Amino acid sequence: MSETAAARISKARFLREAAEHFGVRQDLLATMVRAARLLSSEEMGVVEELLHLADAGVSSERRTALSRGVVRALEALPHERSVDPLAAVDEPLDTTGLAESVAHAEMESQAARENILRDSIDVAEAAQRTGRSRQAIERLRRSGRLLGLRVGAQWRYPDWQFSPDAASGVVPGLDEVLRALALSPTGSAFWLLKPAERLGGHPPIELLRRFQPDSVVELAREQSYLP
Repeated sequence: MSETAAARISKARFLREAAEHFGVRQDLLATMVRAARLLSSEEMGVVEELLHLADAGVSSERRTALSRGVVRALEALPHERSVDPLAAVDEPLDTTGLAESVAHAEMESQAARENILRDSIDVAEAAQRTGRSRQAIERLRRSGRLLGLRVGAQWRYPDWQFSPDAASGVVPGLDEVLRALALSPTGSAFWLLKPAERLGGHPPIELLRRFQPDSVVELAREQSYLP
């Protein structure tokens, strides 16, 4: 058997076993791996947001609307005639590369979420910070005006969204930002913590905590993928 044929069999076996392990179709797994290899970190961020929406239990109708918005935005981009968009698709994938890509994407997403959770508080402490009842905190979360991440049967609230200097106990503009982004809780947290060039290299949450919400809200509206 030739080395090329052996490699194809090895890759096929890996895809079959990995698909069974993750509970997904082999063709979808191959697409996921190809995306992990070819897309930039910013482009993968869009994929991760879609995954977070699914994890958070957002309705399929809302996810479909978001996906259509992304597709329309991509279709509106001018084509680069000098670049063959399919050139890299035919590059051979080795078994090690497949395994590493899948594992790396999974670890990165989980590590980022754990970092957010480490700086989070439970509903009782959130209620104490804001001077509200626990029921009021839950209502704010359900209405999309407060950020909460689900851990098992409980919810954890990132500590940086609270401010003792704010009348409501919550940084001003947060509800507008969350409504504009229309992302999952984890996706919104990623967005708020990531430094933005448009904001002078500061993370959006930093400006909210400085009581400067206008530019953050504007950026959130511009970067929303909802149609």
